[in-house]
Amino acid sequence: MKEFDISQLEAKNICIDPDKVKAGDVFILLKTENGKEKVQKALENGAVAVLAEKNFGLSRCSCVESPRKAWALLEKSRHKNACDKLKIIGITGTNGKTTTTFFVASILQAAKKKVAVIGTLGAFFEGKKFETGLTTPDPDKLHELFEKFLTLGAEYVVMEVSAHALALEKTAGITFETAVLTNITQDHLDFFGSMKKYANAKCKLFSQAKRAVVCGETINAKKFSRKNKIPTIFYGFNSKFDIYGKTTCLKLDKSHFFCHTPKDTFECKIRLSGKYNVLNALAAVAVCFGENVTSREIASGLFRMKEVEGRFNVRSKAGKTAIIDFAHTPDGLEKLIKNVRPLVNGKIITIFGCGGNRDRKKRAIMGKIASNLSDEVILTSDNPRFEEPMSIILDIARGIDKKTKFFMLPDRQQAIALGLSRAKKDDAVIIAGKGGEKYQDIGGVKVAYDDFEVVENLLSKRREKKSELER
Repeated sequence: MKEFDISQLEAKNICIDPDKVKAGDVFILLKTENGKEKVQKALENGAVAVLAEKNFGLSRCSCVESPRKAWALLEKSRHKNACDKLKIIGITGTNGKTTTTFFVASILQAAKKKVAVIGTLGAFFEGKKFETGLTTPDPDKLHELFEKFLTLGAEYVVMEVSAHALALEKTAGITFETAVLTNITQDHLDFFGSMKKYANAKCKLFSQAKRAVVCGETINAKKFSRKNKIPTIFYGFNSKFDIYGKTTCLKLDKSHFFCHTPKDTFECKIRLSGKYNVLNALAAVAVCFGENVTSREIASGLFRMKEVEGRFNVRSKAGKTAIIDFAHTPDGLEKLIKNVRPLVNGKIITIFGCGGNRDRKKRAIMGKIASNLSDEVILTSDNPRFEEPMSIILDIARGIDKKTKFFMLPDRQQAIALGLSRAKKDDAVIIAGKGGEKYQDIGGVKVAYDDFEVVENLLSKRREKKSELER
């Protein structure tokens, strides 16, 4: 059966929900389950055309190999191909996407460029925030943002590109000026099934890019270069890489390092801690080096970027120190605790949970990591979704070393209160998993919740109590 040529189609509005179709709309069937009924519903509601993997023997229903790709291309056309008029930098990787995105944006802004950002924390331009709902928005929202940013005067868009987005072809039709790969470690196996499929999804980004920036510390450079025939800049801590860094100072609230590029060497200071954040900064350096940004502008952009919400945020009051971080994968949690360890003189108390209805294999692995690297562990709830919180906690607990002191408290606020009460002056309480999220997904309902607010309230109460005792 001959595939329909979507270039022949002019769409005023595109719907993926048959109930929302109005006269003159185009309906795209993304899932074939109950497909015929959905197509019939869309046609009854006035769809001028339907695109699906098969036509079900119905008029005005045309075949396309990939309805999702067709959706992305139609949205691009409907929004005046705005993405083609912007320099788009795409950043993928299991960990580090958000921080790297903001580092790149800050450097480009230091170079007097007009820069928009799209990612986990939302979309931003010129001090304004636009809600997205997803790390990489669906094609309708994504291209709407491109058109809006272009109209407002943006030159660059720096965006996070998730593996899900690549697998679902959300970015089809977009040409990336630079594609960045920070790392590939275990996550989302509930969706992809294997690490190979997960890695292949991420690497799809490079088939759409003019050049690549890749972390040589975590990705095999030779293997990557053989597979992807585009100019590539490798970065890391080893002098064999094109751009490399040498750290000179790591503290809880800052990091200093020297950056070496093919052109020069210069000192960089960032207001984030941990060697993995230095790696994120080096990724941004590599991107902007490719955009011919000067070393002075790069150093300025790195220094003036303030903390990224939910990424190694330190909160200290009344002799207590808490570190809030989004780390929610085995690799992310391991790097977080390992980077905190040399920065504190006391013990580390780690508080975390795992998301419900997601990769169960990583739960015990994360329990083992926390147990091996922390002095005490408190297991709590993350986003349980449709699972029982205690069931998730017990899965994590299977990886805990029995010699490690640990507690199980499903109520996240109570867990944090316990951790802070057990911490002494030189200790650090790591609160991992949710970062800047402002909710907990419980039974499909997003209940208002904020780690920052909880920590602030608890630390303030302790400071007030301490003040009263000192009077």
